[in-house]
Amino acid sequence: MQSNILLEIKYVCSLPVQLKGLKMIFRNTIRLLLTNFSNVWKVLLYYVICISLSFCVCYFLASPIIAKLIEANVFVDFGQSLGDLFAQPIQTSATSFEQIFARIGEVLTTNVQFRFNYILLGVWVLFIFPLTLDFAQLASGEVLYGFMTSQVKYGWTGRYVKNIGKSVLYSVLRYCFVAIFNIVALVGLYYVVQFVSAGSIRYALAAICLVALIILTLALKQALFACWMPSIAVLDNNAVSALKQNFSCIKRNFLNIFSTSLLLVILSVVINLLCAVFTLASALIVTIPATAFLFVVFQMVSFFSTQGMRFYVYPDMFISPKRFEEQDNIEKIKNLI
Repeated sequence: MQSNILLEIKYVCSLPVQLKGLKMIFRNTIRLLLTNFSNVWKVLLYYVICISLSFCVCYFLASPIIAKLIEANVFVDFGQSLGDLFAQPIQTSATSFEQIFARIGEVLTTNVQFRFNYILLGVWVLFIFPLTLDFAQLASGEVLYGFMTSQVKYGWTGRYVKNIGKSVLYSVLRYCFVAIFNIVALVGLYYVVQFVSAGSIRYALAAICLVALIILTLALKQALFACWMPSIAVLDNNAVSALKQNFSCIKRNFLNIFSTSLLLVILSVVINLLCAVFTLASALIVTIPATAFLFVVFQMVSFFSTQGMRFYVYPDMFISPKRFEEQDNIEKIKNLI
């Protein structure tokens, strides 16, 4: 009986530590981002290479289609309609744009000889291009792993080349799961907005609900797969085993991970919007790769925290998270009692 009471006291005393998890994960994520900010420039260079390559491929595939659109005066009419957007009634502008889009559809459907260009262009933009950007995740994760465990500075390019096989499998699987999640989320968002729009203040309320739900959806997506990539980088698991490990880690501390993810998404959206407005989008060159690297750091910190692994945030400062396995064992013993 006495041992049972001690176990109960230990479990209750661990609750304040869990409540501090949100603050700890968020703070350590920001610390590690600032300590390893030099990697943002490497991610930026990689993104520039990927975007430049994709632009060249897309231009090659789309150039014959663009030529047909130029012959149909689509771009000239679109520019004129855009210039007259505020100089004429909204209904007139809407009609002009509808006619332009109808002409674009006519050009695309009549030039069936470019159907393979359409298919390849769609595959590249919707599948290959996002995958190439995702390949940077595992390389960044391993670079962080070296610093967090022993302050070893791994070369980003070397990690990228070394893990290219794992990155391909991980990115393809992640793309499939995220695509399913996005489809479900979009359907849910559509019905929620339709429901809200039925009210008397439908437009304002629908817009607010839409923004809030998009932010919540982005945060949930980040939280659900937060420990997948670190399971590959740290434990050297394959993509399938790492996915199982991911869900095992997430369920131990989901509330703190999701709350931190929500804070980071809000922070990222606000910073990127402010930079886009006040710098004419020029600062996005830095903030977009910094945001991508921020969420890689968040994933690593979430994994280390759930595993109870000690890690460095500064060269002279390390964090020793509480092991969640202890809480799991206490909970199991409680249920048996």
